[in-house]
Amino acid sequence: MLSIIIPTYNEKGNMPLIIPRIAEVLGKVDIPHEIIVMDDDSPDGTASAVEELSSEFPQARCVVRKSDRGLSPSVIQGFGEARGDIYLVMDADLSHPVDVLPLMYRSIVEGGSDVVVGSRHTKEGGIENWPFLRRFISWGAALMARPLTSCSDPMSGFFALKPGVIKGAPLRAKGYKILLEILVKGRYERISEVPITFKNREIGESKLGSKVMINYLQHLLTLYLYPGSASLVKFLFVGGTGMLVDLGMVSLLLLFLGDNRFDLFSFKDIRFFYLFQAVSFIYAVTWNFVWNRYWTFDARSGSSSGQYVRFFLVAIFAFLVRSILLFLAVDLMGFDHQPLYEIALVGVIMIVTIINYLGSKLWAFSK
Repeated sequence: MLSIIIPTYNEKGNMPLIIPRIAEVLGKVDIPHEIIVMDDDSPDGTASAVEELSSEFPQARCVVRKSDRGLSPSVIQGFGEARGDIYLVMDADLSHPVDVLPLMYRSIVEGGSDVVVGSRHTKEGGIENWPFLRRFISWGAALMARPLTSCSDPMSGFFALKPGVIKGAPLRAKGYKILLEILVKGRYERISEVPITFKNREIGESKLGSKVMINYLQHLLTLYLYPGSASLVKFLFVGGTGMLVDLGMVSLLLLFLGDNRFDLFSFKDIRFFYLFQAVSFIYAVTWNFVWNRYWTFDARSGSSSGQYVRFFLVAIFAFLVRSILLFLAVDLMGFDHQPLYEIALVGVIMIVTIINYLGSKLWAFSK
């Protein structure tokens, strides 16, 4: 059974349009369903309109919410109210095409998807009659979320999923973009996108405003900080802090030699230098390991000792690759003067960073 969750506030005029339309479209293809209207105690009588329609459409019911109002909390509570095997969330204002419901349903039942998103940003998708400013805001919001998910339209309010995707997920979304929260915190393997043309509402007023946008930015920040999200961004950040730890540690150790005693041409000092480099390297690798395990990749369920050994081996391999590439660039290719040395160094760092990231993600912290 398909459970359709529709969050509402002052949508009385749209209820006689969307509920019969959903019943018609799904009835033609014999998809069993229920329609759950999650209403934030609308003063315009939205709940009464649903109650009147329920005599003709018994699969429709309304849950009136008197606290913790907002679109995302409404949807989260709607998940708890749903009795179906598939959950689908859509707006009440007919901006989401009802005709696409069977395709989204079949994408899960027959196509094997865990999450299906009605996307405005696929090749065949689009937005109808939006002014440039609103298109720009939508594009910018989606761009800021791209490090968190591969979905082209994580801002979509039109999506379906299996209940297992959100089972145990700590959904605490505020604002109006619950899908992004699910894509970051949910458990799924396959996500698919169905192209849609988003239409402007004909009845009622849009809920988009400056407060909504501020809430979105705050929500986005919490998702970036959530363990396991935006792994590449966090990996680069942790690597930067690890570099500072490495430099700081070797500098502190070298202080033991005294400012005037250190001489690279002294065999004794060279031994100290390499010893301190080794100590600082191990210290920095350990620092990076802890942050990457608990924050970047959220891999705390695995064996910490095994992960550390693999992470250390990746770091050693990347260090050897860096040394070899710099030797080739400087000694064999003649990149020993500005700006060629700096160009070569940047290229080598990028290659080594990719090796470190992929080795960590696919091997050291693989689940």
